[in-house]
Amino acid sequence: MKNIIYKLILVAFICNSCSSGGDSDGGPAETSDSKPSSPALIFPAQNQLCTTNTLNFEWEAATNEDGSLVIYILEIAKDNQFSDKVVDEVLTTLSKIVTLEKGFAYYWRVKARSTKSVESNYSPTAQFYTEEVPNSNHLPFAPSLVKPFLGQTLESVTTEITLEWSGADVDNDPLTFDVYFGKDKDALSLVAENTMANTYVATLDAVDATYYWKIVVKDDKDASVTGPLWYFKL
Repeated sequence: MKNIIYKLILVAFICNSCSSGGDSDGGPAETSDSKPSSPALIFPAQNQLCTTNTLNFEWEAATNEDGSLVIYILEIAKDNQFSDKVVDEVLTTLSKIVTLEKGFAYYWRVKARSTKSVESNYSPTAQFYTEEVPNSNHLPFAPSLVKPFLGQTLESVTTEITLEWSGADVDNDPLTFDVYFGKDKDALSLVAENTMANTYVATLDAVDATYYWKIVVKDDKDASVTGPLWYFKL
């Protein structure tokens, strides 16, 4: 009886060893966890004025190299830094109907997650407005950072840097910008006012320092929005 039990255990071990991949006998090697592609946003579109506040958010399917299924993380916020989220939901579908407040600018993005919990990059953020009063003026969208990227460390020999941002308005009003810059994030200096350019060349006067900056965007009807605080290091 002992010999029979021993033989059964031995057979089970051999079968398990032969079925495992990546051995010297030419078995298939394990594939690494692949990263899904970033979903592409469909609706609401960039800079869209939505006349209803109940919206069907739609995006394209992400793909995965190993063919495995993915789920989606939908985020909607009232700021383009996504610190004030109104939706943060995991979904298996390519759309989601959401009712939002009227009269606000919103920002949304989606990322994919594989069954092995490997996540894609976020889609590019899209911004839109939910109309409250028809034909009324709307606030500009919050400015978006272009460069330098948030928290970037620059070469120590750099003495100046070009700050760049983008701005948009759902009413297509002409925009101007105020630029605030400095090393004290609580006391930034106004270094450019009512400029129509979306760049500013800043002078750097100290190394081993952190520089902070922000943009106030204004339309021609005196509506303004203050952007988030950005920073870089030298």
